[in-house]
Formats: sequence, C-alpha cells, structure tokens
Amino acid sequence: MNAYNFLSFVQNEYDFARANAIMSEINLKNCWKHWMTAELVHLYNQADGEFELQTDVYYPAAQLAAEKKEQQESMEFLRYQNGKAAEPVAEKRLASRADFSVKTPDGEHYFEIRCGNKNVFSKSKDLLKVESDMQRIEALKKANPELNITVAFAFFGAFENKEIEAFKALDNSTRCSYLLDTAMTGSGSIARLCQMQRAGNPRLCLAAYAV
Repeated sequence: MNAYNFLSFVQNEYDFARANAIMSEINLKNCWKHWMTAELVHLYNQADGEFELQTDVYYPAAQLAAEKKEQQESMEFLRYQNGKAAEPVAEKRLASRADFSVKTPDGEHYFEIRCGNKNVFSKSKDLLKVESDMQRIEALKKANPELNITVAFAFFGAFENKEIEAFKALDNSTRCSYLLDTAMTGSGSIARLCQMQRAGNPRLCLAAYAV
C-alpha cells in the first residue's frame, strides 16, 4: 500500500463533510490528531477487505529468520531519537510507536497521523517538524527494511504560492508525497503535493509520504 493507494482508498470510502467541519474549528486543534486517527481506523474497520487493525503499535526491529520463530515476548523494537539512527531496544516503553497499523494479505502497514492548518506551512519552525517526521520514518525504514510506513498530514486552509513553495522540502526528486484535495473530485483530486490547487476556499487536504 503506497501513499497514492492509501489516499485513493480514503477518497473512495470517506465522507469529508464532517472532517472539513471539525478541521475548520481551531479550538479543536488539540483533538484533531486523535479524532483523525479514530476516523481512519473506523474507516478500515467498516471497509470490505481483509484488514486487521491495531492502534498505538510499536515498531519491531529487524529479525533474522531464526529469531522470527521465537516467542513474541523475546522480540526487539525500534527506538528513534531526533538526529540519531534508529536503534533496537528490548523494552517496549522505550520504543517508537505508530498511531495504527493495518495488516493485509501483502503485509503490515504502519501509519502516523499529523494534523494542522495552513500556519504549519507559513512558519519555518513548524515546517521543520513536518520534515522531521519524514526523517523519522526514513530512519525506521533504514533500520528495518521490512517496515512499510506512511505518515499522513491532514491540514485545513486555502494555500497560495508562498505556502506551496515550502512544500518543496516535502515533495521533490528524492521524496514523493501525494495530496488528496477534498475540494476536488475524480482522478485530479490526488496529485503530487507540489501540484496542489492554489487558493480556492479553505478545505481539508490530506497528504501522504510512504517508505
């Protein structure tokens, strides 16, 4: 499940009317992440398909074939700290976590959810946090190549050239990020992040970057 397929699934299964209302209310900003996580998990719970859902999931460390036969209690997990390589740890409480995971016939997919409004892309400090989330999942993937991780950014607003210019750090020749624009319909509603529609009315956009 790559970033484009994830956004396509959400587009086909989800009614964004309520999400636009919730994300437009700035006094709910401290609730957005948990609410959006619950919405996406519920979406998979209700969808047709072989999905097994877990929330608050710890990232497993890479294991040798022989180790995979041992009991789960003996497995190691991954810990990531900013600016450092991800490292294996034995204690769960030290490990890094995803917001939820989806097991499908082709493997387990981990998801991290981030939420904000257009100010995220107007302040360099906040933009660096978004980029650090990408660096985080890249480091986890490097430590365990079997991991499939997607970080999804839900943000609300109307975006102009100066904000979209900032997206170059998130969508470029080395990082491929896709965007679902809920103001649009059809195949054109999902495109590369840097190709998003300028201006327009404030609306929810869902971007995804996967490794």
